[in-house]
Amino acid sequence: SALCVGIASKNETYEIVALEHGKESAAMKFPATTLGIEAIRSFLNSYSSKIRVAVAGVAALGLGLTLGSNHGVETFIVSSNANIANHAAALAHYADHTL
Repeated sequence: SALCVGIASKNETYEIVALEHGKESAAMKFPATTLGIEAIRSFLNSYSSKIRVAVAGVAALGLGLTLGSNHGVETFIVSSNANIANHAAALAHYADHTL
């Protein structure tokens, strides 16, 4: 099964929740900087299975495109107007349930 990750980009941070088998397995925060993006990529690269990422917020488009270029990563960019946009856990569940 896929690792499902939700990333809420807000207040110059990336709030991240990862789900494995539908259960929360990790919650993290990284700065919204190049170093933060590299840390996220490193985290995703450490997982050998399929990865589904839902991203929302200020930097969603750029971050989604950057992470989506990683092999095995499916990226969903969620509108900032969506009720789940500020909630990393809800975004991870969205990634888990999106076909």
